[in-house]
Amino acid sequence: MKSIGQQLKESRKKKGFSIEDIHKFIKIHPKYIVALENNDYSIFEGKVHSKGFLKIYTQFLELNISEIMALWRREYEPVFMKENKLKEYRPLEMPKFVLTPSIVIVTVVSIALFVFFGYLYFQYRNYTGAPNLELYYPQDNQISETDILDITGKTDMDSKVFINNQEIPSDLDGTFLVSIKLKDGINTISVRSENKLGKKVEKIRTIIYRPKPVEVPEASESTISEFLHQ
Repeated sequence: MKSIGQQLKESRKKKGFSIEDIHKFIKIHPKYIVALENNDYSIFEGKVHSKGFLKIYTQFLELNISEIMALWRREYEPVFMKENKLKEYRPLEMPKFVLTPSIVIVTVVSIALFVFFGYLYFQYRNYTGAPNLELYYPQDNQISETDILDITGKTDMDSKVFINNQEIPSDLDGTFLVSIKLKDGINTISVRSENKLGKKVEKIRTIIYRPKPVEVPEASESTISEFLHQ
């Protein structure tokens, strides 16, 4: 069976697109496109980052997203899970617990009350509060040596996401990923989430773009001498 990377590369070439064409269409940096086609997930920030970019690329190429994501979960998701797996500890021996009818009743009633009031709070918050907004990447006051910046995060379902007042697409679960172009120096990035009732929440990130200096080889004495005698 062909790997995910092989399917992506063959589909792209069949459609006549170059790596740069794909970058222009879906705004994903070429290095991530190349990594996806080479089945290299080591350069991604984490599972959400790699999975999101793969989903966007797969949808653009009109491949079967269900099959691609199922293959990804089977072959590559365990890699991220293994990296984040917590160290197992040997459980301590606990004293024996005797379950009585009164304890069962109290437990059931407590759970029912907790679920009921939790549901009321959830509904109240949805109708009166601002949506949740998490920014996974980038961090504030981050310095970048490349002019393309990836922004990843998550908000509530059915909430709209705006980056610098421009609406961007988000997944069904509220996850969003987009790449933007930086200018030299200080870049102020506004990420805003807005729900159907107009409730908003905004987070600001300041990113400093410092292009990596190009090393210029020093001219030798013979080269300078030749130049002066011309």
